[in-house]
Amino acid sequence: MIKYSFEEIKRFLQISIEEGMEAELRIYLYGKEYMIIIYDDHCSFQRCGYRDGSGEQNYNTLDQLYSAKQVDNIVLAKDWNSIEKLECIEFDILNLW
Repeated sequence: MIKYSFEEIKRFLQISIEEGMEAELRIYLYGKEYMIIIYDDHCSFQRCGYRDGSGEQNYNTLDQLYSAKQVDNIVLAKDWNSIEKLECIEFDILNLW
C-alpha cells in the first residue's frame, strides 16, 4: 500500500502545474501501469504501453477523474488503497515526495 492519500497527490499535481510542469504520475495497480497527467485546463487518466489503445479519458478536475470509471474498470476512489507504487519525475524535481 502507498503512503500518500489522493488529497496529498492532488496537491502535488496542483503544485507541479503551478510550477509550469505538466506532471505525469505513473500508477502501478493490479500488475498494470496507468498514468494521470495534469494540464493547465484539464487532466487525464490512461493505461500505459498497450497496443490496443490507452483508453485515455479527459476530465475538468482531478476530483472528477478520481470518482470516474476508467479503463480496465479502475475507479481510483475504490482502488486507491490497492496501488502498488507511484512514480513521478516532476514530483522528484520539485522535492514533493
